[in-house]
Amino acid sequence: MFFNITKKLKLSALLLSLGLTFFLNNSVVAEDVLPPVSIKEGSNLVADGHESNLKQIPVLLFFSMKHCPFCREVEEDYLKPLLRNSEYDSKVIIRKVRIDSNGDIVDFAGKTQDVEDFSDSYHVSMVPNLILVDSQGNKLSDPIIGIANANYYSAELDVAIDDSTHKIRAIVKR
Repeated sequence: MFFNITKKLKLSALLLSLGLTFFLNNSVVAEDVLPPVSIKEGSNLVADGHESNLKQIPVLLFFSMKHCPFCREVEEDYLKPLLRNSEYDSKVIIRKVRIDSNGDIVDFAGKTQDVEDFSDSYHVSMVPNLILVDSQGNKLSDPIIGIANANYYSAELDVAIDDSTHKIRAIVKR
């Protein structure tokens, strides 16, 4: 009798192991379901400023670095979901500025600057750093630096976007 129970347990363990292996190898990952999106580089902010002015919405400048794990978290967990949500098309323009790149950027005034000088003009010394600006590149809110509290980050971002949009639209109504 002990032999039969042991044999049944081994068979059950084997079947469970095979089932888990099949599940893990064939399970659908969220990345496979969600549409791929990417944040556009902020290389021509004059064009983004014109779009911001037409739509009366802010531009969110996402200052990041290539190998920054917190930047990746902000991008994947907070900003890309905004891009996937069509409601945000009429709320904010999101642009990435990689401060460790060697490229140039055309600022809101049409002046070509290297990325370091552009970042310095916004006093960016830490990443991730989110700054909401109007069509001329003027700051609309305090920057969101780092991830102070992941539980409230989305709400903090939404409040900053909404407040910035209200500021822009209040100025236009005058």
